Amino acid sequence: MSARPDGAPDGLGARLARRFAERAIRGELDGLRRVVGVGGVERDPAPGRPLVVYANHHVYPDSFLLWHLVTQVWGRPMAVWMEAWDRAPLFGPVGALPFPEGDARRRVRTMRETARRMAADPRTALYLYPEGSMRVPEDGLGPFRADLGRLARVLPAEAVWVPVGVHAGWWGESRPTGVLALGEPHDAPDGTEPSRLGAALEAARSARPADLGGEPPGRRSQGGTVVLRDGRPGADERWDLSRLAGLYERWTFPR
Repeated sequence: MSARPDGAPDGLGARLARRFAERAIRGELDGLRRVVGVGGVERDPAPGRPLVVYANHHVYPDSFLLWHLVTQVWGRPMAVWMEAWDRAPLFGPVGALPFPEGDARRRVRTMRETARRMAADPRTALYLYPEGSMRVPEDGLGPFRADLGRLARVLPAEAVWVPVGVHAGWWGESRPTGVLALGEPHDAPDGTEPSRLGAALEAARSARPADLGGEPPGRRSQGGTVVLRDGRPGADERWDLSRLAGLYERWTFPR
């Protein structure tokens, strides 16, 4: 069976399964009006070195937004540790690895496989959610359950750690806008990760429609905000039924 540079399977079956999973992910992203980035997130923070992206997990599309950032914007192969992998194994070919609670053997296997992929292909980026589970967005960043210092001892020492704040906001349209904000990259966990991620999340929450400045996708506005993915406008933007207003007025008010 053929393999990718990181050693992951790349035979015909794996490629077809990967295309199916990517199509499903893009379908979910199509539900967003757009994806925007702030803080220079459109630039790879550490070319040539493995990445560990740690992010908040507050809305369902978080993993799809991070997939788009890592694979489509940065052009890297990705890995993500998925507790419910057995329920949705179709994401395995795009980089999801099983990390079930209560099964230490499989979790250790996944950590070793992640380290192996990073060593084989330094472009590999792991993203994870140190809060441990999805939280209510209004509650803000929760306490970290993951031991990032212990994890760092398992992964290659060359890995760069990158906080990314993820937010979905309503910008006056029928579909939400996904926002990704890059925090300050660092070489190893040092205990400041909650504050680093908190600052990145606040930057994502602070983004506003006016920050775009009318720039097309891929162009940075003067406010530092860039459109990473332009979605399909909702019905509120596509429809203009004003020519029917007179007819519907007759059907609405008595004569």
